[in-house]
Amino acid sequence: MKKVNFDEYSKNYDDIMQNQHKKFGDIKYYAEYKIKILSDIVKRRNQKLKILEYGCGTGRNLPYIVEAFRESSVFGFDISKESLEVARQNNKEVKIIETNEELASYNGYFDVIFIAGVYHHIEPSLRDYVTSNIFKLAADNCNVAVFEHNPHNPLTRRMVSTCEFDKDAVLLSKKELQSIFFKAGFKDNGSAYTLFFPPVLKALSFLERFLKWLPLGGQYYIAVKKSV
Repeated sequence: MKKVNFDEYSKNYDDIMQNQHKKFGDIKYYAEYKIKILSDIVKRRNQKLKILEYGCGTGRNLPYIVEAFRESSVFGFDISKESLEVARQNNKEVKIIETNEELASYNGYFDVIFIAGVYHHIEPSLRDYVTSNIFKLAADNCNVAVFEHNPHNPLTRRMVSTCEFDKDAVLLSKKELQSIFFKAGFKDNGSAYTLFFPPVLKALSFLERFLKWLPLGGQYYIAVKKSV
């Protein structure tokens, strides 16, 4: 399977996403939604934390991370150089990490690592290796939150199959993702199914806390920690 080159989509990534989701509402909702969950997981918003978005792409989530963690230092990393250039232009207060070599110099540094929609693009045979490197980046007691598409949701599967930059996607279940992170040495810190309601129905989002056990949300997240 040919890997998607995200450099080709860096200039119009948001437009493509918004067009695909136009029936469901403004895609900014998804970024706000995830960072609200991240804030609830971390519970240290007023501390000076070092936060990395691993696989930040064009930086759609970064402004919301900066807003939620105002006292913290925020970093972004991605393998797409063109996407990082867009992220840098739109997020002047964020430190952009451009290479794997530079990223490795931050081993043991980060208090929070946020990963959204990345693992379904990682070749399955490489997922353990990538996760072991993420473990190295984490400081003791680091909170890690990972969001992924839910393969049990038929609408999610349909959206992925028709998205041009998901051509290389291999979806994985919540249990599979947890297994990968546990194998790397992380400890369980909770998980839930999410996004039962699209942006146009966000008034109903308060119900999601009662549905987090139900494997029909559009996405799910796992939370893990690097325990001392």
